Amino acid sequence: MESAFTIILLSLVLLLYFSNRNNRTNMWCAIAGLVFWLGIVKEAILYNIIPLLEPIFKNNNLHDYFMPVYSVCTWALYSLAMPTSVIFSLYFNNLDITHPKLMRRLKILLYIPAFVLTFIFPPLTFRAYQLSSLPFWITYAVYNLSFGVIFTCFMATGVRIEAPGKKKMQKRYVRLITLPPVLFWMTSVFLTHPFGLTKYFKLWQANAVLLFLCIVIFIVMAFKDGLMGLKLTKESYNWNSDMGLINKGAEYTNHMLKNQTAKMEWCIENLRSQFDTPDNYSELPEELAILERSVSYIKDFTDRIKKHSENIQLSEKSWNLRQVLDVALPVSSQDLHLSILVPDNVHWICDKNHMSEVFSNIIINGIEAAQDTNAIEISGGYDKSKRNYLLSFSDHGRGMSEDEINNMFAPYFTTKNTEKNFGLGLAYCKNAVERHGGTITAKSDAGKGTTVTIAFPANKVEIRDSRAGDEND
Repeated sequence: MESAFTIILLSLVLLLYFSNRNNRTNMWCAIAGLVFWLGIVKEAILYNIIPLLEPIFKNNNLHDYFMPVYSVCTWALYSLAMPTSVIFSLYFNNLDITHPKLMRRLKILLYIPAFVLTFIFPPLTFRAYQLSSLPFWITYAVYNLSFGVIFTCFMATGVRIEAPGKKKMQKRYVRLITLPPVLFWMTSVFLTHPFGLTKYFKLWQANAVLLFLCIVIFIVMAFKDGLMGLKLTKESYNWNSDMGLINKGAEYTNHMLKNQTAKMEWCIENLRSQFDTPDNYSELPEELAILERSVSYIKDFTDRIKKHSENIQLSEKSWNLRQVLDVALPVSSQDLHLSILVPDNVHWICDKNHMSEVFSNIIINGIEAAQDTNAIEISGGYDKSKRNYLLSFSDHGRGMSEDEINNMFAPYFTTKNTEKNFGLGLAYCKNAVERHGGTITAKSDAGKGTTVTIAFPANKVEIRDSRAGDEND
């Protein structure tokens, strides 16, 4: 139990510290947590590690050798944990900003009682007092519980005086993950020992459950809105994706083809120079024209592979979704019957270049599938769970078979003329959408058309007041 408790508490301390190492509030919270951790780790060493080491080293005195360390760690826990926690609560109240001089003095004054008690109950003999002295327990119960009251008041005040808004909500969560474990520790230790409630002496170990819940809350809030300077984001990565097949061989293939096409172009130029004719396919030998078209095809193919196999680096910003769709429309869209059922006030936090390329690929595929109608319908709205914003592209073409639907996002799969299409466009779309944390799917009815749907995470969608200006206009 002590070992699990040690790991849980240390994990929380490290999370608090590395959330923002330059922030004094975080730093003092982590220092306080580290002092509490010293009090736990000594128990783990004494009751879990030493019993394992004594048979290995064939030395039954390891317990006795460790007792001075155990005693000092206990002194640090009982004497320093609560003053340090109170200093954290002062930073939590922004006292270092509102009253910097007072803050500097309090950081010294708060440790004076601990300094005085050190002479009464020396650290090296702390364990002896802990086992046999009732005055010791009464003294430290009054000492720690008094600091506990001060700590609780400052943590409550820090939330109350904060102006309504995101920062106040953040402070509420900080209070939630710090105050309950501290109060539980104080009451489980300093109300049970002075009154001799022997069967409750190990009650403090139940604090491991509280601390585990605190870590869960911390991580959830770090993903949701950020907490104490730490903001975590979820990046979807399809580890079983066939895009890895492109990435693995693309660099070697491109290098090889580049060298070979350069040789072929050199040969073609030499052959061309032997013919006293203008640079015109109709007057060149048919074989030479075929070679030139083949080289052009290979170069186009390698360029496409390079473009669609590179790791996508996102530069995300809030963009008006209608504007991104407008950028994605084909240049020659006069004959396109396009219906966009997307509100003007919807914004996506995305990489505009990549997302417009995705939309363009889908729209062009829809136009080609729509045959003579050239009718494309784009609609947007939240799903039932409100977790995703769905953007659907529907055509009214021949539809696709089940096999085509299952393979349409696979690299190199295409149902079109392979002289111009390489089957990389939709594979790229899938890669780019997943890099944004979304998903892309398709469904089709034979003879009725195909619908491609992008599910974009709701936490990257903003619905703005239509009267407000657009920063990206």
